[in-house]
Amino acid sequence: MLTKKFLFVSVIILTLLFGFTSDNSSREANRILGIWQTEEKNLQIEMIEGDGYYAGRMIWFLCASGESMMFSYRDTENPNPKFTTRPLIGMNVVEKIYYKGDNVWGDGKIYDPNSGHTYDARITLTAPNTAIVRGYWKFRWIGKSIVFHRL
Repeated sequence: MLTKKFLFVSVIILTLLFGFTSDNSSREANRILGIWQTEEKNLQIEMIEGDGYYAGRMIWFLCASGESMMFSYRDTENPNPKFTTRPLIGMNVVEKIYYKGDNVWGDGKIYDPNSGHTYDARITLTAPNTAIVRGYWKFRWIGKSIVFHRL
């Protein structure tokens, strides 16, 4: 009889622990959500939640001429001709990035509309409202980092 009670209580405790852990992990992962702006204040990305992953879409960009990017700007540098007419505003530039733990999101891709290239991506939250986004090719040390601040 004691064994059945022990088993029943153990199952309930494990269920509660896994339930709370999953909820905390989800809350930690969702810290990436929101609108982020580059340190140079020339690009804004909105991080959104997908089906178990995160993505980032371009919502605003300041052109080199100093004017805001309009919806008429297209993805002209894309190597795939069928995408060269899609608007840059609203386009996902961060794709399928997953929370890895310890303030790091990885295993995703980042698209550079200036070159038309797609790179591996990693995002590290260094503070609640500061993130370092790294696009890299094959190895993390072959790439570029950009600092973003939450708006």
